[in-house]
Amino acid sequence: MKKIIPILLAAAFGFLAGKLNLAPPATPELVEREIRPEISLVVLEKISGDQLLVKIDGPARILWSGEKFAEGDGDHAIPLGQIPTDLDLEFRKFPFVGNAKTLKFYPSNSYPARGTRVRDRRFFESKNSAIRSGFTPSKLVK
Repeated sequence: MKKIIPILLAAAFGFLAGKLNLAPPATPELVEREIRPEISLVVLEKISGDQLLVKIDGPARILWSGEKFAEGDGDHAIPLGQIPTDLDLEFRKFPFVGNAKTLKFYPSNSYPARGTRVRDRRFFESKNSAIRSGFTPSKLVK
């Protein structure tokens, strides 16, 4: 027992000495961050029919076709037929586009022409060629 008591005392002293913190307290590190202005949030919610439904939260503007836009807080609907695509370049080669389902033809830069399903599109170089093919001019054809 006389041999165990000094060992226990030494262990207790070592344990307590290890718990003491004699170092000066650490100074907190300062981190500088750039303050950014509030960022507006534009949420592309879903495509419903021929429209892209968008929600704007904050001062923001959505621009498409170079001239059309939606801005301000709230829900907005953007017609998909007004958003230019790579297929619009094909339309520029021909002045008229016919819809094989309705047998009407439209100017190639018009909304109904771009809205015609790809499988129903027929391209014409003149009004006469469209009429000879059995298509009737729409109200947009001048």
